[in-house]
Formats: sequence, C-alpha cells, structure tokens
Amino acid sequence: MKFVFLTLFIIGVAAAAKYNTVLLGGAQSTTPSALSKVTSEEFYSILKPLAENNQIVVFQEPGLSFHDFLCKKNGTESQSCYAHLSSITPKTFYAKGDLSDKVLASIDPNYVVISIPKDGNLETPLKCEAHKVYIFQFSEETELSREDTLEAHDFIIQKIIKQLSCPTILLYTATPVEETSVNKRSRRAVSVWETAAPEGGTIFADTKFQIFYTKLAVKIGTAAAKEITISSMSIQERNTTDFTVTLASSDATDTITFDIELVKGYYYMKQLTYNTNTQFRTTDINAPPAFSYYCGNLTVYSNSGDSLLWNSVQFQAPFGSKVTAVGDKYFEFGDSWNCVGFVTHAILAGLFVSLILLAILFVGICWMMDINTMDRFDDPKGKTITINANE
Repeated sequence: MKFVFLTLFIIGVAAAAKYNTVLLGGAQSTTPSALSKVTSEEFYSILKPLAENNQIVVFQEPGLSFHDFLCKKNGTESQSCYAHLSSITPKTFYAKGDLSDKVLASIDPNYVVISIPKDGNLETPLKCEAHKVYIFQFSEETELSREDTLEAHDFIIQKIIKQLSCPTILLYTATPVEETSVNKRSRRAVSVWETAAPEGGTIFADTKFQIFYTKLAVKIGTAAAKEITISSMSIQERNTTDFTVTLASSDATDTITFDIELVKGYYYMKQLTYNTNTQFRTTDINAPPAFSYYCGNLTVYSNSGDSLLWNSVQFQAPFGSKVTAVGDKYFEFGDSWNCVGFVTHAILAGLFVSLILLAILFVGICWMMDINTMDRFDDPKGKTITINANE
C-alpha cells in the first residue's frame, strides 16, 4: 500500500511539474480561477492576438513559485519585493500555467534567449518588431537571500523594460525544468520546439512540409565550404503524393530544391539540387509520414565529389497523417526517425564477444556433464581388483 501511495505521489508531482506561476503584464486578459490550469493551447490563444501589434518579453526566474509573489522586503511587513511588477497595469496572474518554449516558438520560431547580466544593461539594443519574442533568463543567486534576489531582479526587469521603445507584453514565470525520462534509443529525439530554436536554428513551415536545421553549408570542388543563409521556402505541388520544395536566400544567389515523394508508406527526399546544376545523392533519406526525419550531421555527395552539409536537420511531410497543430501553419514534429542505423559497430562488437563467451560456456558445461562416477570399487576384505591396461 505504501508503494502505491508513493507511486501516485510521484505521478502527481510529475504531472504538475509543467505548470508554473505566470504573470502577464501590459495587456488585459481573462482572469482564471485560482484552481484552474491554463494549458499551452490556451496560452497560445491568449498570446497570439497580443503578438499582432506587440513584442513579447519573457523573464524566467529560477525556482519561481506562488509564495514568491507574497515576498516582503527584509524587516518590513508592507513593502513587496516586486515594487515594479506590482505597479504594472493591467496585469493577469495565472497560478498554474503551462507556458512552455513550444508555445513561444509557435509565435516566433526564431525567438532569442538572453542571459541577463547582473547590472541589467543590454550589450546591444533589441530590435523593435511585432511578433518578436525575447526570453531573458536570470541566473541562480547563491550569495543573496531569496528576498534580496527577487528585489534585485525586479529592479533589473524595470531597467530592461525602460530600454525598450515599442509596445511590449511582459511575462514573468519560472525557468523551465528539463524533464527526465527513460531513453528508448535515439529514434526519438527532443522536439524542435523545445531545444533547437533557442540555439539559433532556422525553421520553415507549411501545412504540407516543415523543416528545421541549425547550419547549412556547401562545398563545391576544391573551394572552402560555404555557409548558406536561407530566407524563404516555397512548395510547388505536382500531385497528391509528391511536391517540390525550394529553399532560397534573400538575393536568390543560393537555391536548394528537392522533391518529396510518398512511396510505399514512406516519404523520400529526391532530386536534391543546389543552384540547378549540382545534384546530390539522397538514397537513404526517408521516413514514415507519422515520423519526422532527423539527423545530427547529414552530409550528401554528388557524383563529382561536391558535398552538402546539414547540421541538426529535422523535417516532416505528414501526407494526411494526424499531427498536432500549433498555429496557422506550424505543427509539432512527430517522433524522430533517426538517420543512424539501429545496428552500430558497438552493437556488432558486443554480439561477437557475447557469442564467444557463450561458446566457451557451452563447451565447459558439456565437459562437466561428461564426468562419470567410478563403476568398480575395491573391497578391503576381498581380493584386490586388478584392471588390465586394455580395459
């Protein structure tokens, strides 16, 4: 019984871990009840209209909880640790909200993560544009008390907000905690919304096709590798089972085209071409429609030795399979179909050693089973047994 209660407690804690306290300032929003939970889909529906004419600034506080908002300055009973946040109007308080990076990425796939300096001064001014999301992360303070830390961070928030010159929506919440789970193998990779976008990757999305990568480079002949900056993606449908994807730079000097075709339950990348004259081999680039193709280091080659390199590339063509919509165009990537084969050199070496050990064990057991007891015994009162050499 104790084990059952402990298991239920752990499950309850894990289920509630993704819900954090969230303060939304600078815009009017529906005030939820104290016990209700605001899901990621509800947060998206709240923030999406606000992002039309505002930029969103998120401040993430390590270990922020509901009790921190009741904090009072040391030695006082009336002055709050959040003098600036308390003065913001209008504002809405969410006791339990799932404001994950996935929600922010659905609003701005190229959102920026900034570590806040202790003095609160930004090294470079922020660009003022609607739909843009900036995430400011506070670091752990070990030298100060909790009250002093929250008061100092409140002052820094005020200082950063004063440096912004355009309409801004403020969000104050806890720093996301990395989830721990049992790895089933590399076939399931972390969703692109959760990890890849903050690292400066690029994502292009459509209802039929979505691709993400962190770096794209091409090497032609003996020249040095050239990094390619893609600014747009277009899709040209040919029929219900295939279409052509075009990735182009802003000045059209670099263009990459490839076909996505559905063949026997798998979608394939074919006819990968750079600038219409260099074609690369893509024989093994495929995945089921319910999965997203993922490869940490995808390098393809042409017949003449040219190469095209994609770092941390992930793409998917659902082809009618069920996907979870995040916005008007984006969808969540399915489980990853990894480019690394299941049987690796380490697995083969382990199997070979195991077979050798099993063979030794088998021979040893056979020898032990072949040991027989004596069938003749000497009688101390009788004549001594004589065994001829022939026997």
